[in-house]
Amino acid sequence: MKAVQIRLTPEQLESIDRKVKQGLYRSRSEAIRDYIRKAEFFDSLVQFRKLASEAGLREEDWEDNEVLRRKAYEMFSTKLRAI
Repeated sequence: MKAVQIRLTPEQLESIDRKVKQGLYRSRSEAIRDYIRKAEFFDSLVQFRKLASEAGLREEDWEDNEVLRRKAYEMFSTKLRAI
């Protein structure tokens, strides 16, 4: 891993330190890496919701993998044909 320098507000640093003190993380670095992973996951979820909406999927459809697969295939096939 590479070391980087970041600037945090006092409130952000206090929040991280509190979680480290509670034992949720072993270090500030671990907490910050976890926050970044969660932000990346959230971004992926937002992108998924956008794609699902474009494919005409509703949240109740998400539990059915076959519906997801079929709708995604239809959407991407249509987009590929347009290229």
